Amino acid sequence: MLANLLTALRLIALPFLAWAVLADAGWIALALFLGAGLTDVLDGWVARRFGQTSTFGAMFDLLADRLLTLVSLAALMAAGAFPGAWISVPLLLIARNFFVAGLQQAQPERDFNFPPLEHPKIALNFLGVGLLLAPLGAQTAGL
Repeated sequence: MLANLLTALRLIALPFLAWAVLADAGWIALALFLGAGLTDVLDGWVARRFGQTSTFGAMFDLLADRLLTLVSLAALMAAGAFPGAWISVPLLLIARNFFVAGLQQAQPERDFNFPPLEHPKIALNFLGVGLLLAPLGAQTAGL
């Protein structure tokens, strides 16, 4: 299925994203993150448009989404992007992701899946992590 292939591309991009953050290649990191986000939008659209939705696809997409956030924040923390008490911010976001994932497992009868970018938390999470990645490139370029 094309939708699952797009999700797999998101997972394949993760080590490259982590490398870009740790290598202080901020614009590359941001491009990889935005590309991964685009696959998130596209895989959902393709699955719905062509009737390729499945339980596996939904779980695979959720896993890729969670790992995208986790890898991005973990790499930013390892790069020292959160000095002092600011480290609590990504830790809180990571804890929230685990909490929501736990709810999804504990209450499978509830529909926690929302179309991409229609749910404000998804859009804000994506925007927030994207903005955190962008300054790394600006610092590297001397802006």
